[in-house]
Amino acid sequence: MLYTMESTSILLFLPYLRISYRGYCNQVKSTIMKKILSVITFIALLLLAITGCENDPNTLLTSGVWDFENMTTDSENTNIQTTVAHIKAAYTDATLEFQEGGDYIVTSPLFEEPITGTWSLVGEDQLIMNEDDGFTSTANIESISKKELKYLETYMDQEMNPYNVTTTWVRD
Repeated sequence: MLYTMESTSILLFLPYLRISYRGYCNQVKSTIMKKILSVITFIALLLLAITGCENDPNTLLTSGVWDFENMTTDSENTNIQTTVAHIKAAYTDATLEFQEGGDYIVTSPLFEEPITGTWSLVGEDQLIMNEDDGFTSTANIESISKKELKYLETYMDQEMNPYNVTTTWVRD
């Protein structure tokens, strides 16, 4: 076969075309992978944002009415145990509603009047409840979910010994 200048140039140019084509394919693959990664990242962030709102303590507190479940103390003082037992009995069938504006209301068939006041969160785990009659309660939220709210309040007895009262509320 006789090679001409024209056919020689094409033969010399073929390896360059092969390299250019491979480079182009790699560039396309890289661009597609970057776009896929961007879409996956966007979807993950969107899901995180949606589920993050559902787990926000503020949202969990205000998204329904809570039913009284239990009240316990770690105190060994019989007077404190009796007081907690009386409060627990008074809260039988009580409900608690945290309103979005920062108000709360506790109702019970055994209360003459509902207990009302304001509430606020400090961080994600400290609940402050200021009753309208002036009593302020600061509680540490032990656990909170769509179904259960459990908080712990620390008090001092007459001998200045600390004791805890844990209150649990639930909802359907």
